[in-house]
Amino acid sequence: MGKVKVLVLAGLMAWLPGLVTAQTKVPTPPAKALIEAALKDDRAYAITRDLSTDIGPRLAGTEAEARARDWAVARLTQEGFTNARVETFPLTAWERVIETATIVGPHAQRLEVHATGGSPSTPAEGIVGEVVRFADMVALRAAAPGSLTGKIAFVDDIMPVTEDGSGYGKAVVKRRECASVAAELGAIGCLIRSAGTSEREVHVGQGARGQQGKLPVLILANADANQLGRVLEKGPTQVRMQVQTKVQPEAQSGNVIAEMRGTERPDEYVVLACHLDSWDLGTGALDDAVGCGIVTAAAKLVRDIAGPPKRSIRMIWYGAEEVGLIGAAAHAQAIKGQAGSYVFAAESDSGDGKVYQADFGFGAGTGPVKEAIATALKPLGVARGTDDARGQSDISTLRPLGVPVMDLQQDASKYFAIHHTPDDILEKVDLASVRQNVAVYAVTAWFAAWTTLDFRAE
Repeated sequence: MGKVKVLVLAGLMAWLPGLVTAQTKVPTPPAKALIEAALKDDRAYAITRDLSTDIGPRLAGTEAEARARDWAVARLTQEGFTNARVETFPLTAWERVIETATIVGPHAQRLEVHATGGSPSTPAEGIVGEVVRFADMVALRAAAPGSLTGKIAFVDDIMPVTEDGSGYGKAVVKRRECASVAAELGAIGCLIRSAGTSEREVHVGQGARGQQGKLPVLILANADANQLGRVLEKGPTQVRMQVQTKVQPEAQSGNVIAEMRGTERPDEYVVLACHLDSWDLGTGALDDAVGCGIVTAAAKLVRDIAGPPKRSIRMIWYGAEEVGLIGAAAHAQAIKGQAGSYVFAAESDSGDGKVYQADFGFGAGTGPVKEAIATALKPLGVARGTDDARGQSDISTLRPLGVPVMDLQQDASKYFAIHHTPDDILEKVDLASVRQNVAVYAVTAWFAAWTTLDFRAE
């Protein structure tokens, strides 16, 4: 073999491994730089502070939520996102006016209560009925037909405190179903124990999703549910319920959308999401102003360190999440024909709890991609989770359209003592935990938008 041929072959052999590596290996993110910067980040906290202060509670369909949309458009523009706009949709808005519950008779006392979202009003003077306690919804469904005629059903199952918040799904069923089940049994109202872990702060939330309920429903603080249970042990007990609400059948809400345009594949979108609306008792700092702060700060941070993304990032601050994912359904319908352009989605909607696990909803052929992401997140204390991610909150409506998703699971140990209660305030936000979340979302966003990896690969 001639000298020239040897040199050419040697050069080819030296070049070939690089070619193979470039084609088969997942790119390595600037994880160290992203993490170091995120752990000093104050932008997410500032967005949380300003939204929960400038607007406060943001109940879906109200004037406050409308002001929040204007605020969000201005803030996202200020943060450097482009084409910030509002995608509007109609809904029936509901607000609480009067809500009381009082034990009548020899043990007369006031109970700490709030109405479920969508609860109808009682007559102005209220209703009085004998209380019948049920351990859970299974027991209520098993009650004999007509057995609750003229009575008030009291569903009393307790939500346990867990890291993954797994007890919430079961505990919240009574909030959504007590009215319809009890109405069929002849009841005139429902009392339910909070689907939360605070002792005296009532955990509120929507009843039947996006609907007006069949019966007035009042939610008891955990301590007051205990108190009512003790009184019931002494004998038959009556409670007076008084609920007055305000309903606007033709209200409006909207999703706030803004973008960071991609340089190579601008028509491929990475969705980073949160929700803008909140319940009305606190200022919505943890649910979900902090989520909006986290995803926005993460995208901005990666741009500062890695430059403009290859794919476009679509920031979606959803409206009317709390009352039944109404904004999520509206957006899914709007992009249904173009869902293929959504190449990845993740949402932050579990407060400020540290991310401890990454779950994937990618295609079957994405094993190396998932392992690379898991490896990059490991220094932040994030474990490789399941391959069954369905998409948190609003983006759960994108998953059925074939959009790849990630669920970044957060420690929920304190969350369910705070969210949907008067304690959902800025003072409960932990800056160190917020920074860890920003770091996790920044690393994840880099894989999604600063590379052209295929998350659908089969």
